[in-house]
Amino acid sequence: MNINLNTTFTNENIKAVNNGQSVLKGQNNVIKGKTLNLGSNSLDEKKAQAKKDAMKLIRNAFEGDQKISNEFNDKKRHVEELIKDKGEADKIMNDIENERKMLRDEYGLTENSQEEKELKLLEKDFRSGLPGSDVFLSEEERKAVAEIKERGFTEYQSRSMEKLDYAKNYIVKSYSNTLEIQDENRSLGMMEREMLKNTSMIDAKKEAKKLEEEANEQVVTIAMDEAKDNIDSDIEEKKEEAERIKEKKEEIEERIDASKKRRDEIEEFSEKILEGAESMSRTSKSVDEAQQEVKEMMTKMKMLDEDIKGIEVDDNR
Repeated sequence: MNINLNTTFTNENIKAVNNGQSVLKGQNNVIKGKTLNLGSNSLDEKKAQAKKDAMKLIRNAFEGDQKISNEFNDKKRHVEELIKDKGEADKIMNDIENERKMLRDEYGLTENSQEEKELKLLEKDFRSGLPGSDVFLSEEERKAVAEIKERGFTEYQSRSMEKLDYAKNYIVKSYSNTLEIQDENRSLGMMEREMLKNTSMIDAKKEAKKLEEEANEQVVTIAMDEAKDNIDSDIEEKKEEAERIKEKKEEIEERIDASKKRRDEIEEFSEKILEGAESMSRTSKSVDEAQQEVKEMMTKMKMLDEDIKGIEVDDNR
């Protein structure tokens, strides 16, 4: 059975549905959800599931953003540690250079002295062999270094080179940290740009809102469908009841018609008996006998009339 529920759902209607009531207006009738048993548990579960899904979306987006943020912060802390280590290495190298200058003063040498010039050439050779070094010796300088090494270092040159050799690990450390700091800073810059473009949380909130709105629409649809089903069922029951009453009434009317027909036949027959009685009065049959027959017939007619009245009483019920 198709029923047109000409109903407009307003915000108040939806609110009523969410509170366990279905407001379906038509023909000035208000149908309450409690009366129709709309399955409020099912509607509550639908809303609860939508809320759970929405929270999961937001939580996943937040966790994703948090993971990126944690990685970003970890890199920043690592860069800070690298800068700190490089600073310590640079300080040690600076201290060593000061010690070498003091050593030169101790030997009473100047920067223009031959011994100091040879030391600078030895230092250049030393630095050319360090990782990432951009120091190169000419062919003439290589020959000069070879001659110095073959001849042997002076005491001052030997002590100064020992200090420089001690600084080698710190020089390498400083250089390595510088390269890693540059790499990490480039990575941080890329991550920061991606974070600025990231809209996962905003998108998740929009999707969560959409889920909840769709759930509310489904709740209203379910309420309408269940209300319609209950109305259809109720109308079908009323229709069946009306059919039973109609059939009962038709049965009673048939019984009444049959009884009335029988009464008409008896009345007609009684008239014939009366006519016969008159005729018998003129024949050998006695009047007393005729009257007795008429009396018996009238008794039967009275019983028939009571039967008809009883049927009419049943019909009025």
